[in-house]
Amino acid sequence: MKPIDHELLDRYEAVKGDLERSPDRNAIDPRLWETVDEILLDLHMINHGYTTDGYARFVERRMQEVCADASVVERMKAIRL
Repeated sequence: MKPIDHELLDRYEAVKGDLERSPDRNAIDPRLWETVDEILLDLHMINHGYTTDGYARFVERRMQEVCADASVVERMKAIRL
């Protein structure tokens, strides 16, 4: 699976996370889209205090693994849908 990059996040934000609304949805790996969904949900739960510190560290490590670079990680943290 390729890493999450700014291009994918542009597409994600343009349709507010709804893959079915994306005009090029057939060109997007649905597993990668689902990974973005999962991480954004995790970040939402972390930001609202619903997780432990250990889980927050796990999510941080996961983002490091699946994102193209640190700027993508920071952008993921800033997304609010």
